[in-house]
Amino acid sequence: MANVSLPSRLPKGRTRRVAPLLVGALLIAAAPAAATPAAAPATAVDLTYKVYGGGLLILSLDTKAELGGGRYEIASNVVTEGLVERLFPGRLTSQAHGTLTGAGPQMQRYMQAYKGRFGDRSIDMTLAADGTYDVAAEPEMLPEQSPIDPKAMAGAVDPLTASIYAALTGTKAPCASRVPVFDGRRVYELDFSMRATDRLEPRAAGEFAGEAWRCEVAYKPKSGFTREWHIRRAKDPLRPATVWLARFDGGNGADDGPSLLLPVRVQVESAYFNAVAHLTRASIDGRELIVSREE
Repeated sequence: MANVSLPSRLPKGRTRRVAPLLVGALLIAAAPAAATPAAAPATAVDLTYKVYGGGLLILSLDTKAELGGGRYEIASNVVTEGLVERLFPGRLTSQAHGTLTGAGPQMQRYMQAYKGRFGDRSIDMTLAADGTYDVAAEPEMLPEQSPIDPKAMAGAVDPLTASIYAALTGTKAPCASRVPVFDGRRVYELDFSMRATDRLEPRAAGEFAGEAWRCEVAYKPKSGFTREWHIRRAKDPLRPATVWLARFDGGNGADDGPSLLLPVRVQVESAYFNAVAHLTRASIDGRELIVSREE
């Protein structure tokens, strides 16, 4: 597994002030956390996902997170694999940290950097004391991008925080959330809706087996998108993704451990390709819940 470090004192880059954010006004439609975040002990989560396209391994994703004490920290590393690594090699690293409230996570800092075949790209954004975001973007935002609407940013989290949003909120309704996301350039909403409860069987090395909620996730643009993007999407609408969420109760069902909702499978379909991500390794506080057969 690739080495993924949690963020510490993150360096600040060149900044550009963007639309104001109503700090603390988290308008996400999810249930409150099951316990007061400040009172909960820190929980260490270590996850590995393998992404397949056309039956071939194309990406590996490693994520580490620490949740508790009223705060959270997340770090992830995505690397290309197989044929994609030979043709389009790339690395994507992300880091995020913020505070945990009774209504959900509140982002404080987010960094993302891509290096690969398609050039270097990076985002560094920090929540300022006045409730605005300082954003450094390379390359800079396109002149034709529409201005970001301050109202659209209310309660927004970064993409990395959104990826384990269910675990951070402790919601009892895993497929009933609307998660506003700000990626440093655009604001969009991930709209979760319940579809069914499935029993998943492993299809590859070390995958999850058991009951999972099947959620449909619609991508809804809110602000900062170009006119060309809207025209392209009108001709080829984005299809909803499918996410399966499962509850992990303190490691092998222990009652005294943390209970977390985690994505165990994600399926994305488009007119050009289909991809599916499988959770192949998971540990909570050092307890191995899913062990990859590759290790």
